[in-house]
Amino acid sequence: MRRTWLIGGAMVAASALALSACVPATPVPETMPAPTPTPVATATPAPTPMVQAPASWRDAPITPGDWSYRGDASNSRALFTAPGGQVQFTVACERGGGPMIRLWRPTASSNAPIMTITTTESVESVSASVQNGQAVANVTPRAPLLDSVIFSRGRFAVQVADTPTLYLPSWPEIARVVEDCR
Repeated sequence: MRRTWLIGGAMVAASALALSACVPATPVPETMPAPTPTPVATATPAPTPMVQAPASWRDAPITPGDWSYRGDASNSRALFTAPGGQVQFTVACERGGGPMIRLWRPTASSNAPIMTITTTESVESVSASVQNGQAVANVTPRAPLLDSVIFSRGRFAVQVADTPTLYLPSWPEIARVVEDCR
């Protein structure tokens, strides 16, 4: 009987061992990864439109501002003033030492720039000097350039290096200054 106990006990132990092998092992608790933050939706700013140069200077918008005339016994001036009150361009008749038309344009450059005037009839470049932060070009009162500016169809353009191009209306104040010098 002892043998039966041994064999029976061995069989029970073997059966228990066999059954325990069929049961899945207790899972080891996995560490949960840290929660990933959910992205917050932010409004993407609209891209800034590229400012494209007009195909022709005639298509560019007129520079905002107005012409005014100032004159006295020795000089007269046509001043183009921006809405903030800053003078952007001046056509001046200076009679001291012989009549001379001077074209003035504020500039940040200290080098002697070239002033280019574009009208419906012509494009002319005039040498200028720098005086007190202004590009100054001298033109004789009878120069064809001045007549081109006066009779330009509604507008003309003024370009000086390191400054934005001005697209100015061709108003009577300019003609009055030129006639004062002739």
